[in-house]
Amino acid sequence: MNLAFQTTVKRCAGWVAAALTACSLASCGMADGKLSLDFSAQQIQNAIAPKFPAENCPLPLTCIKLQNPQITLADNSDRITLRFDLGVMLLQQPTTGTAVVSAKPRYQAATGDIFLADSRIENLQLGGVPPNVAGLITQYGSVLAQQSLERTPIYSFKSGQAEKIAKMGIADIKVAGGKLRITFDPALSQGTQTP
Repeated sequence: MNLAFQTTVKRCAGWVAAALTACSLASCGMADGKLSLDFSAQQIQNAIAPKFPAENCPLPLTCIKLQNPQITLADNSDRITLRFDLGVMLLQQPTTGTAVVSAKPRYQAATGDIFLADSRIENLQLGGVPPNVAGLITQYGSVLAQQSLERTPIYSFKSGQAEKIAKMGIADIKVAGGKLRITFDPALSQGTQTP
């Protein structure tokens, strides 16, 4: 065998070993040289649950608390929906409601981490609050959600061969079959990617 062929065989063996390692971490599949990893709502739920409750007091006598996140994965979407119980202390008057937040998975190839980024409150249900105050709560609640979700990855490639997958580029992130599907492609470049 010539040296170039041997090098190619070794590289392919490395990718296969990395794929097998990743497959033990999440459900996966391979097609056309690309690796797809699937994550259930429960797996994502387990990853983000320790980050909450999250609380912020952005203004004097005003505190916002997000807790009890519930994940929803809608097929053909590139965003994840999170429903939170919302608590607001406004001028020493407690109010409760719900906040529906959407966030987009972001892959950091250099570290092999997947985060939820670009979060925003899509729907706010908070009784007895004037619209202008609800607008401020939406604004500050979105910041609180973003800070909480971007702080810790929902998934990290860390061990041995999985690091090879972590350095791959990402071809696609979407919800399919009720699961978050992340498709990696070794032909794509490294970096922070959100297709």
